[in-house]
Amino acid sequence: MAQPTEKSKQIAELIKQGENSRLLLGDANSGLIKVLDVPSRIRSSLTGAPSKWLGGSLIAGIAASLLFRRRKKTAPERIFSTTKEHGLVHGILALVFTLSKPAIKIYATKLLKDYLTRRMCESSHGR
Repeated sequence: MAQPTEKSKQIAELIKQGENSRLLLGDANSGLIKVLDVPSRIRSSLTGAPSKWLGGSLIAGIAASLLFRRRKKTAPERIFSTTKEHGLVHGILALVFTLSKPAIKIYATKLLKDYLTRRMCESSHGR
């Protein structure tokens, strides 16, 4: 058989170094993925120590409710009015007047228009 030359020994050594480096990089990559995978870390932390998470959330909830609670509003003092309360008849009359305002405006506009039309006709016939 042919004896390995110096070059072939160097090539074999470089190939071996490349394989070792590839293995080291693969291990480092998998470790980095485990460190950066936040959802799986949270999930494992929740399953590993649920009492700590429950206690922490309880304390955070109580602290938030104490910090962000609304103060009780005091009711304003009752002010007694000196005006007379109106009865049913007054309420009905106010409702009728409110509902009839548009009709009254239309009627007044029509009267004004007729008056102005008559005045224009009289002034044009008089000349």
